[in-house]
Amino acid sequence: MILAEYRRFLQTLANAHSQELRKVANLVLQHFDDLLPLTTAQGQRVRKLVELSQANWETINADIQPMLVQAAASVNPICQLKSLHVGPFRGFSKPEDFDLASSLVLIYGPNGTGKSSFCEALEYGLLGSVAEAESKRFREQTDYLKNAHTNTVTVPIIRGTDSQGQEVVVQANEAAYRFCFVEKNRIDSFSRIAAQTPAKQTELISTLFGLDSFSEFVRNFSAEIDVRYIDLIGAKAKALALKRQSLVGFEQQRKSNIEELQKLDAEEILLASQYRVGATFAQVVMELRGDGENVGQIRSIESELQQPLATKSQLSSASLHALQQSIRSNLESISAKQQVLTTAGQQVSFKQLYEAVSQVQLSSPEYCPACKTSLQQVAVNPYTHASDELKKLQHLAQLQQELQQLNNIINQSLNSLSQDVAACTARFALNNELSKYVVSSGLTATVDWWNSLHQTLSDGFTPLQHLETQVRQLEETDQAIEQATQQRTIKQQQLTKLREFDTKITQFQTRRTTANTVITSANQTLANFETENAQLITDAAAEIVVVIKNNVIANAYTSFVAKLNDYKNNLPSQLVADLGDRVVELYNSFNRNDLPSEKLASVRLPLSQNQRLQISFQTDATRFFDALHVLSEGHIRCIGLAILLAKNIKENCPVLIFDDPVNAIDDDHRESIRRTLFDDVFFVSKQIILTCHGEEFFKDIQNLLPTVRASQSKSFTFLPRLDESHIRVDFNCAPRNYIISARNHLNNGEIRDALSKARQALESLTKGKLWPYVNRHGDGNLSLKFRSVTASIELRNLTEQLKSKIARTDFGDVNKGAVFTLIDTLLGTNGDSREWRYLNKGTHEEADRSEFDRQSVQQIVTTLEQLDAAIS
Repeated sequence: MILAEYRRFLQTLANAHSQELRKVANLVLQHFDDLLPLTTAQGQRVRKLVELSQANWETINADIQPMLVQAAASVNPICQLKSLHVGPFRGFSKPEDFDLASSLVLIYGPNGTGKSSFCEALEYGLLGSVAEAESKRFREQTDYLKNAHTNTVTVPIIRGTDSQGQEVVVQANEAAYRFCFVEKNRIDSFSRIAAQTPAKQTELISTLFGLDSFSEFVRNFSAEIDVRYIDLIGAKAKALALKRQSLVGFEQQRKSNIEELQKLDAEEILLASQYRVGATFAQVVMELRGDGENVGQIRSIESELQQPLATKSQLSSASLHALQQSIRSNLESISAKQQVLTTAGQQVSFKQLYEAVSQVQLSSPEYCPACKTSLQQVAVNPYTHASDELKKLQHLAQLQQELQQLNNIINQSLNSLSQDVAACTARFALNNELSKYVVSSGLTATVDWWNSLHQTLSDGFTPLQHLETQVRQLEETDQAIEQATQQRTIKQQQLTKLREFDTKITQFQTRRTTANTVITSANQTLANFETENAQLITDAAAEIVVVIKNNVIANAYTSFVAKLNDYKNNLPSQLVADLGDRVVELYNSFNRNDLPSEKLASVRLPLSQNQRLQISFQTDATRFFDALHVLSEGHIRCIGLAILLAKNIKENCPVLIFDDPVNAIDDDHRESIRRTLFDDVFFVSKQIILTCHGEEFFKDIQNLLPTVRASQSKSFTFLPRLDESHIRVDFNCAPRNYIISARNHLNNGEIRDALSKARQALESLTKGKLWPYVNRHGDGNLSLKFRSVTASIELRNLTEQLKSKIARTDFGDVNKGAVFTLIDTLLGTNGDSREWRYLNKGTHEEADRSEFDRQSVQQIVTTLEQLDAAIS
């Protein structure tokens, strides 16, 4: 089926598309079996297609061959299948011949008895392939079709009659017969449309027609052939282009580095002028860094700055002079104040006495501290007297405090002076006259030490004069150190500036070296390129032809895949075009017992992506609903079946092959579908081949048919296997039509069995045909009596009710007299006819019963046959 659909796609390319596109299409056709199992995973299919294209491009035919076989078949169509010879094939391990020379072929068999093998034999014989084999990804269909026990397969032979009535061998023609088949699996898939996205719903229309394998085949073509799978640029040309691109880089490098050197020249001139007006860059480098003869300014200044400076003494003549003046002044003040205290010596003694009395007041507040006399008895209170006198002697206390302070100041000044002596002797250690005046550690300078500094020495100078001289010398040294420190700061600043120049010189030299290296390398690369790449240049030129061909292949492939996808996407609209009205008719026929509000007025099938299946009902034909929202799964199945049957009718297919409708359709719709297939006019001119696993469905079909048509149908029963490898078929199965069965039993002398089947026939006729007949021509509303709430309808009560409805004068059938007479014959005028008693007795077991009258039974069966013919 995939190949057949692909061939139909090829016909759309015959004239309207490029030669290269048709080449790709024909290449796929030539290697179809190799490409079919490959998918998009890891680029399997596109890699194989590239390999085939490159190897065969020049020899591929660009002409699309017409489908001659299909055209010839359409001239001489088959009207009916006559026979099938099958085996070994699938479940058939040996040959079997099926007589199909009837407008209706019914096949019954439980699941697993071989019905699908029978249908697949018809499918292969009519279409040349089996869809199930494609869906299960059998690379060779013969592997799927082989009988597992014999490991062999023989092509089924189908014979049929053509439009001239001649018997011919039917040739496989997928285009002519593909819509003859109605498969339950496709209807099942269609019923699950509600679980799919709108984009997927269009694909399910394809699935309904068995095109899901073709859709999968199309999806496994990658959208394009990219550089992962084919060389579209040229590896050599790409390498050469990359190398030439690198030359552009070298040229740019050379140009930019020449500009860099020019920029460096200007920057070096500017730097030299900033160093010294009129100096050159080379002179600056030499002066800063030196040469073989001199060390350069930077190293010279660094050496100078590395020399340590002496520490300052921090002594000065002015501070020494001030210190001497302070000592002398304080000594004079002490002497004067001491004289005052000496003069007031008695007062001082009394002051000390009064202070002592005041101090003992706390320990003896009630008595005199001297005589222990009570203070109340003394002439003068000693404590009050001492306090008064101390106030009078307050100036003496102040004088004593000042003396103490002066002594402290003198001691500090003398210590400072002794430190100056020590500093001088430390710095002038050799033959220093002051060495013996140094105050030892742990001792303090005294006034006597001070006085010794004023003694004239043998050299005619006092130690104090020596101290002044040495301090003056040290002060001069400190000034020199200060000047040296200031000079060092200036030199450090000068060194910092020179180092900045030196850093820039280093940067300029590095940049110049780098630029010269790049220019040299670029010049060398540019000079050697043509020589080094001579072979690559030659290879790239030779590669141009291959790359051009590869691009033609890639472009043609992209166009091919786009056309193939367009064809796939448009298939649903082609398949269901103009089917809407017929689908509505069939759907309503399947649901003939529904209310008008539940029957369809129109249906809109999803023809393109993102379209939905929409329906409107007869009560409001202009308002459309999403079918998936308002219909049950059983009704969705009815729409799927209606689409398939409508397509079968539109295509004027000679045969309708229905594989197990019991599995495809829910219980509520089976009776109406039976009537649509066998009672309505839709399929009157078609041969129907139907398989089912439901015995009741099989029986109901045969009893729904008129007896004449049922007798003309072919029936086969596929039997469960009995420890054997071959499919068991009963070619002479007992008829399930009760009237035919009754006639056969009667002809065989089986009177009781004939009556039993006659009873069943009457039950089937009254409920299945007579009651609908009454309903069509008159009032079908009956008033029935039941023995209990669980009791079934009593046959006689039902038959009499129907008889009374037919007897009414307003009953519309002009032939009602014949029907009435036949029913009356069975019931009897008084309701107790022999025929009715026979019908009852024939269904009940009774010992020692008298024999049935054959002629009476003959009359019953004949009456039933006539009644069936009258109302069918």
